[in-house]
Amino acid sequence: MSVSISGKEARIDDLFSRDFVFRIPPYQRPYAWETAQAGELLSDLLDALGNTSQATLDHVAPYFLGSIVIIKAEGRPESDVVDGQQRLTTLTVLLAVLRAEIDDADMRAHLLNMIYEPEDRLRRRPARYRLSLRERDEGFFRKHIQNDGALDTLPDLNLKQLSDSQRNLACNAMLLRERVRALPLERRVLLAQYLVGHCFLVVVSTPTFESAYRIFSVLNDRGLDLSHADVLKADVLGAITPESEREAYAKRWEQIEENLGRDAFRDLMSYVRTLFARKKVEKSVLAEIREIVKPTGRPKWFVDDVLEPYGDALDVIHTASYPTDGDAAAINGLLTWLGRIDNVDWIPAALVIVSRWQGSPEKLEIALTALERLASVLMVGRADINDRINRYAGVLAALETCGHDVEPARKEMTPRPGELEDACAVAEGDLYLNTKVRAYVLLRVDAALAESKVPNSDENPTVEHVLPQSPPANSEWLSWWPDAAVREEWTHRLGNLLLLTRRKNAQASNYDFEKKKNTYFCTRGGVANFPLTTQVLKEKDWTPAVVQRRQEELAGVLKGTWVG
Repeated sequence: MSVSISGKEARIDDLFSRDFVFRIPPYQRPYAWETAQAGELLSDLLDALGNTSQATLDHVAPYFLGSIVIIKAEGRPESDVVDGQQRLTTLTVLLAVLRAEIDDADMRAHLLNMIYEPEDRLRRRPARYRLSLRERDEGFFRKHIQNDGALDTLPDLNLKQLSDSQRNLACNAMLLRERVRALPLERRVLLAQYLVGHCFLVVVSTPTFESAYRIFSVLNDRGLDLSHADVLKADVLGAITPESEREAYAKRWEQIEENLGRDAFRDLMSYVRTLFARKKVEKSVLAEIREIVKPTGRPKWFVDDVLEPYGDALDVIHTASYPTDGDAAAINGLLTWLGRIDNVDWIPAALVIVSRWQGSPEKLEIALTALERLASVLMVGRADINDRINRYAGVLAALETCGHDVEPARKEMTPRPGELEDACAVAEGDLYLNTKVRAYVLLRVDAALAESKVPNSDENPTVEHVLPQSPPANSEWLSWWPDAAVREEWTHRLGNLLLLTRRKNAQASNYDFEKKKNTYFCTRGGVANFPLTTQVLKEKDWTPAVVQRRQEELAGVLKGTWVG
């Protein structure tokens, strides 16, 4: 059976008319354009408009805005947007801004009609918006963008409480309005006239989802700016039948995406690839999910048994918010520590652990304790990416075969002697010079001294020397540390370091020990915020023997967190 496909250019004025009623289907990605893209669109339009006047407007070159792909039956206005949501939505925002910032009543009425078609009882046409977004954003779009006067509500919104897509809508509308307001009134009118009458899109139209999706796929293969998550969404939801079930699964997909946020949701797809592939990416995330996971062969399974449980697990991991009726401090503390790891290679294993044992806090704590120790040792020991990938591949294999018995997985996650040696060598060497892990190591030791399950709440403490890096001549420091070679050996090591909540002036760092303790290491109340620092305040002097003793004690504490 042949399916007709048509393609023709359309002015913006023709596009936002009764010939089209655009709808963003639920399987589409959320609105993702940010202020950079929206601002660029307006800049391009103004550049194309140039120094045009009313007298010369008809001679200005038209501006081409690309193509859109829609599902549309012949002779009917209803149009599902398969590709083009970002442009159509941003153009609607710009039309709303121009409607608000142009004084001419007739032009305002025309712009309003391009956004919203009032009821026509004579012709039996219902009132309708020219563009309807996904259900989750539709009400917000109407209330704050499309309705007449709606833009005035935007400054009162709390952007932090909005979803990613709604925040993008609000920020883009406020940016475009600010920039249009900065134009002279006559320039605003010219911009509206140019946009409506001299800007074009090519509309590719087909009556069926299947043929529209094929066009979408071709455009994607040729470089359409979509993430692998966007393409997989079309892949998976397009494979679900009947259509009534596709709609239901699309809503579930969107809920997961909204809960995580767009960036984290895209990352989830990469983690899913790793769960199944257990090796470094050789082609692309998209290609390997298609080849290895084969989600279109079992699209409902992919949503039910992969996307949903691992999406829920990732949310718990990112927010360290494991819910339980009992004491969740230990579990959430472990998740907080994992969040300080400087790579994400541990996350696929954590997804399996959290999703599998979320109903068994005891097993979950055992597994996360083992994973956190391994991740910590590999990070501090500076294991390279290939070593980490291979190591976690073994962990994933153990998790696959161990079922609900946590012990085999725990054993596989136990740091190996060589891994421990590498981590201890870094921690016991010139730690201060290892900027990637120095604060982490000290925070870990500090928490152990405090018998705390979570890191200190200070997100960015500074690492400071007790013995200064360059002690002043004739200072107390040089009487304790007369040998330059010994000073060099110990200055940057664990025993000579502590944590402060903020960096203080460089001159104070060279004070004699007693003055330094009182004015540099203490708060105004005479106390330190870290047990690690409190230890130093109790010392009467700071000799090589003191530092060596402290080095041995702290190194032992650190190793105990890895093998205890």
